[in-house]
Amino acid sequence: MELYLRRFTIVLLLAALNCAGSVQAQEANAYILGTGDRISIHVYGQEELATETEIDVYGVVAMPLLGSVEVAGLSARLAARKIEKLLEVGGYLQKAHVNVLVTEYHSQSIAVLGQVNQPGRITLRGPITLTEALAMAGGINERGSERIVLIRTDSEGQQSRREFYLPELLDRHAASREAVRLMSGDTLYVPLVDHFYVNGQVRNPGTYALNRPLNVMQALSLSGGMNQRASKDSVVLYRQRKDGSVEKQDVGLYKKIEDGDVLFVKESLF
Repeated sequence: MELYLRRFTIVLLLAALNCAGSVQAQEANAYILGTGDRISIHVYGQEELATETEIDVYGVVAMPLLGSVEVAGLSARLAARKIEKLLEVGGYLQKAHVNVLVTEYHSQSIAVLGQVNQPGRITLRGPITLTEALAMAGGINERGSERIVLIRTDSEGQQSRREFYLPELLDRHAASREAVRLMSGDTLYVPLVDHFYVNGQVRNPGTYALNRPLNVMQALSLSGGMNQRASKDSVVLYRQRKDGSVEKQDVGLYKKIEDGDVLFVKESLF
């Protein structure tokens, strides 16, 4: 009997921990109330306390009996718990049951700019990932790069910049990676696709899109590789400097390619 009680206690503890973890996960992904959002507040059994209102610039809503209640920065669930506690502590209700619903979303948004089909601001209605935001902006247009820039400003006004490559977010390994989640105030920018050029003794000379980091060897492979007349040790890179002049470099196979680079493979003399 004692062994059974121990096992039963362990099961209850594990269930409680799982429940707590589930609630924490829900809160982590919950929409956070802010200025401009409209919310509907219902108190069970107390229809006279029902309120639909907009959160003002101070993050406050006005409620019967309670007056001003600050709810900005809370999820709808935590706002409901706060109102329940205020009603109980104030002696208005012994056991309050409150439900808070967001009826209009206005306080949180992101911007998607650059080479997308529908650039502009997206009002958030909940958690959103980078790929979901691109989809809401109509996807990348034909001139857009697969390189996505995320700009985020912290509470002190400092900007950070991160780059992502769309194929890596959608390939067969994507399920094992954590999704790139966006925050209110984030800006996504899709630049024009970068290009590089391959000429000389290669199988398919021409212009190629630079959608991901490439070195000289990878760039040459995109052009079909060197042909039979190529000099294996004579790859030249032409790169434009900031002042507009062009620099000529004899490069190794692992040199990084940049936008506008021209690779030229010389012909073998023998």
